[in-house]
Amino acid sequence: MMAALARFRSVIVSPLSGVSDEAWEKFVYAMDVQPIGAVSSSGGFGSFDMRPRRLVELGLMSKLRYVRMLDGREVYEGKFVGIVDGLPLTRERFLNDITIQHEILAKSMVAYDEELKKMLAKLDGLSRAGVLAILHRGGRGALAKWPEMFSDTAALVARCQGCF
Repeated sequence: MMAALARFRSVIVSPLSGVSDEAWEKFVYAMDVQPIGAVSSSGGFGSFDMRPRRLVELGLMSKLRYVRMLDGREVYEGKFVGIVDGLPLTRERFLNDITIQHEILAKSMVAYDEELKKMLAKLDGLSRAGVLAILHRGGRGALAKWPEMFSDTAALVARCQGCF
């Protein structure tokens, strides 16, 4: 997983005000949860397990629908849309380009961070990175249910807590 990130390490720059490049890099490595071209059992794409609903919110996916997987689990699936770096975004392009995946993670975290600034006071005990990890994994609904969450989400939050 981290091998793909190591290739572009020199261009990892923090998009968040008040967060150093080093702290952002630590967060990015903590958020790297699967191989670059993987699609998780929850339907999340790429190294950062970007979920289809979040990609819709970011304007990068449309036409969401539930699909039943072989294991019986229902996940969202959709069509990639939009332009990234002047070219149309496709599933294949997203899954093969760690730089695009990082750019979209950064865009997502910046948007979540704006919302986060409004609610940090009520989330005692969570760091900024911990809240961003909850938002990334489960969206606003998961944050509203804090501290109740799935064990894999809790583990992700624990890994991210000390980043910033």
